[in-house]
Amino acid sequence: MRIIIVGYGRLGTQVVHKLDTSQHEVIVIDKQRDLLERSDHDPNVRLVAGNAIDPDLLREAGAEGADALFALTRDENTNLMVAQVAKLVFRIPKIMAVVYDPAREPSYRAAGIETMALTVAGAEFLVGQLSKVPPRDFSEVWMRTHGHAAEVPLPAPPVRAVSPGPMYVIVMGGGRVGYYLTRALLENNIEVTIIERNREIFDLVSRQVDCPVIFGDGSSTAVLEKAGAARASVFVAVTNHDHDNLIGCQLAKQQFGVPKTIARVKNPKNEPIMQQLGVDVTVSSTAIITSTIQSEVPAIRIRQLLDLRAGQLELMEYRLDAASPVIGQALRDVVFPAACNIVTVFRHGDALVPRGETRFEVGDKVLVLVKLQDEAVIRRHLLGES
Repeated sequence: MRIIIVGYGRLGTQVVHKLDTSQHEVIVIDKQRDLLERSDHDPNVRLVAGNAIDPDLLREAGAEGADALFALTRDENTNLMVAQVAKLVFRIPKIMAVVYDPAREPSYRAAGIETMALTVAGAEFLVGQLSKVPPRDFSEVWMRTHGHAAEVPLPAPPVRAVSPGPMYVIVMGGGRVGYYLTRALLENNIEVTIIERNREIFDLVSRQVDCPVIFGDGSSTAVLEKAGAARASVFVAVTNHDHDNLIGCQLAKQQFGVPKTIARVKNPKNEPIMQQLGVDVTVSSTAIITSTIQSEVPAIRIRQLLDLRAGQLELMEYRLDAASPVIGQALRDVVFPAACNIVTVFRHGDALVPRGETRFEVGDKVLVLVKLQDEAVIRRHLLGES
C-alpha cells in the first residue's frame, strides 16, 4: 500500500512510527527541511521537501498511484486544500485531514473528505483507518469522471436571495492588496469590512481605512459570522496563502450563501483547481503579468487572447515555425481533442476559414478555442512542446 503523509510534526512522526514501513510504501512531505533531516529518520520512508498544495509536488511524491493520504500539518487550511487536491486531481481512495474547528467538518465530510480532530489517540486512529481503504477502481455517487480528473462537489450552498439593497463586500486580508482594494471600494460608496489575522497589519490598516476591521481568521466560521457574512454580496480573499483564500471562499459560500467569491492566487497552477472547488473568480497576478508580456512580444509562439472562466475555455494563438510537427499536414489528418475548435488561420495577412484539406505552413498563426485542461495537448500537437 502506498501511503502519503503530509506534515512531519508530532502527529505525522507518530503515524510513521506506527506504520509497518517494510510492508507499506510510505512517503512523507513537509516544507520544513529541518524536520526531514532528523537523525531518527526511518530509512524505509521516502522524504519529499515542499508545499503539498502544489499538484506537481504531489505527483512527484507518487500521488497518482497512492492508496491513502493523511494531511497532518498544523495548518488546517493547508490540510483541507491538500485533501481536496488529492481527491479531485489524483482520486486517492482514502484521504483524511486534521482540522481544529469542528464547525468545518460537516461540509467537507459531505464532499468525501474525512476529517478528524487531534486527540491523544489520533495516530492510532489514523493507522486503523487503513484497513478501510477501498480498491483503486472505487466509485462514489458524488464523483463524476471527466477523463482527466474527478470533480469533488461540496454540498449545495444555502439558497439566499441577492439583496436589492447596497452591496456589501468582505475582504479577507488587510495587506497591500486588501488595503488598496478596500480604498477603491470605499471611493465607490461600497460598504466594506476587512478581516485580518496578523496583529501588526490589523493595527496598521485599522488606522488607515474608514471601515470596520475585524481581528481574526477570515476562514473561521465564528469570524465570518461576526463580519456579517450572512448579508454579504461578495467575499474577496486576498491573503498571501492560496490555501487560506480557498477555504475562506468555500466557507463563505457553503456556510453563509455568499453569492460571489473571489480569490487571489499566488501559484497560477492552483487556479483551475480552485475554480473546480467552487471559487467563482480567481485572480493570479503572475498569470496577468505573463499574459500582458506575451501580448506585447511579437516573437512569442503562444498567446492567450481570451479567457472565458465560466466555461473553462481559452482562445489561444499559436505561431508555427519550421519545428512545428504539423507543418505540411492537412487539418483532417491531425487528431485534436474533441473539446477544441480551430477558429481560423492567419497566413500572409489573410484570414483563412480552416477546412479539412487546409494544410499548415511555416509562419501560420493558428487561433484555437480550447478547454483549459486540453491546452497542453493542443500545444504539443501544434508546436511539439510539452
